Amino acid sequence: MYTIYWPAIIKQQHSEELIYLASDRDWLEFCCLQPHIDGSQDKLLDSAGVTFDIVIQPLQKFNSTPSSATADLPQLIISQRPIDLVSFIHYVREHAVLNGHCCSAKLVFSDIKQGIETVAYLESN
Repeated sequence: MYTIYWPAIIKQQHSEELIYLASDRDWLEFCCLQPHIDGSQDKLLDSAGVTFDIVIQPLQKFNSTPSSATADLPQLIISQRPIDLVSFIHYVREHAVLNGHCCSAKLVFSDIKQGIETVAYLESN
């Protein structure tokens, strides 16, 4: 299993909004509070620039094993179709516009980590 470098961003297939996750705790909270996660094309992009597919496992019958509490959480699998920097810049610009920030065309960064920091900044203002 690959280590996820936090913070990270979720890019949902059917939304231009980006979801900022500061830590693995935010990821778990997101999973618990978003039971409608489609997951079919949703992706998580970590600070190292690695893209993960969010994979939803089919619901299993309830069993009382200790691990059953997390058995239905989405799994993160390294994507065969990663998000490249140019696409991510476009996503961040769209996200900025959705959140009422003007001049989004001026948003530029040289790596994924800077882009994630930009999203965090946009979320805090």
